Amino acid sequence: MSIGAINLGLPAGVAGWKMLQGKSVGDFKAFSKDALLQRDIAYLREKLPQKATAKDLLADRRLQEIVLKAYGLDAQVGMDALMRKVLDSNPTDTGSVAARMVDARYQKIAAALNYGGLVIPEISAVPSGATVVVEGIGKGETFASFSGSFGGIKVDGVSLDGLGSRQGVAAALQAAFRKADGKSSNISVTTLGGQLVFSDARGRGTAVDFAFKADPGSTARASLQATNTGSIAVAAIGGPKVKDGTTVEAVVSLYTQARFEESLGESSDTLRKAVYAKRTLPGVTSWYSVIADRNLAGVVQQVLGLPDSFGRLDVDQQKATLERRMSLSDFKDGTKLSKLLDRYVAQSSVAEAQALASSGAGLAGLVQPVPWGGDSFSGSSAAALFSIMGG
Repeated sequence: MSIGAINLGLPAGVAGWKMLQGKSVGDFKAFSKDALLQRDIAYLREKLPQKATAKDLLADRRLQEIVLKAYGLDAQVGMDALMRKVLDSNPTDTGSVAARMVDARYQKIAAALNYGGLVIPEISAVPSGATVVVEGIGKGETFASFSGSFGGIKVDGVSLDGLGSRQGVAAALQAAFRKADGKSSNISVTTLGGQLVFSDARGRGTAVDFAFKADPGSTARASLQATNTGSIAVAAIGGPKVKDGTTVEAVVSLYTQARFEESLGESSDTLRKAVYAKRTLPGVTSWYSVIADRNLAGVVQQVLGLPDSFGRLDVDQQKATLERRMSLSDFKDGTKLSKLLDRYVAQSSVAEAQALASSGAGLAGLVQPVPWGGDSFSGSSAAALFSIMGG
């Protein structure tokens, strides 16, 4: 399912970083139009809205790969048991599996798809109604016209000329209201004994300004006897958001961005990490999230001059050290973040250039990036992250 490397026409290092500033994925036409990328996006748009449960989504391996990549969780592809617990987490429950994960990416995907969100079922509409008593109608004793509103639908000057029965009047009024209501069948007008019974299945409101105009000299008369206001339906709240077009397009955007960064990494892992950090660090609310995401951690550690061995320290020790060296609020300051990333690119570009200039068996090891979406914990990465929080 991997998209082949696409030449983005960017130089490596500081020059490439400067060229990236102010550009979006859409500015790279060859990438955006890539046939494999577009097929993945079409598949995502078609299939995701059909997945009513987390189990359904995970059962579709191709879709699972696309969605998890969108949220930077490539390393968890195939870990269905854990990801089902994450996706089925209630985003508002601080004790849920997703909430207890150190890495905020798990919380983001759970909240975005909302499979575990609390659901308030739909409340059905209570039909509104009105009853009109009709007297004196018969042959030669008829109404000329009707005007009024019902269920929020207004009709004016409906001809009742020559209709000498309640059934005829009811049929004419029903036809007029339904035409005015966009030819829907929500409003009905029937007869019950000497009455006309109005009903709106959608509960949009009752009778307003009913006026029956009788023919001159006719004994036909009508009076509004009773009304009930009803209530409109209330849509269900909560539950999966995968049928929401906005949600689907958000996943499409994240997936496209992830693929773009992957393509960047084919020529420069430094640029990939810098672009990833630029869009991710402003949303970080905990140092644990940085530590758990080894790509973010690598950027921060590089800038702060921390050795590779730093990542093997106890996570609480790492957090304490990082807190002393800088503030999370710096990531939300555009100027400070830009300076941090400029420094990272400059420093890392030197190392990349040295690695590319090297020869021998050690070259692969020098340029090997941390697996995207992965981390440095042993065993199951997600399980390790989860255990950090404990309890």
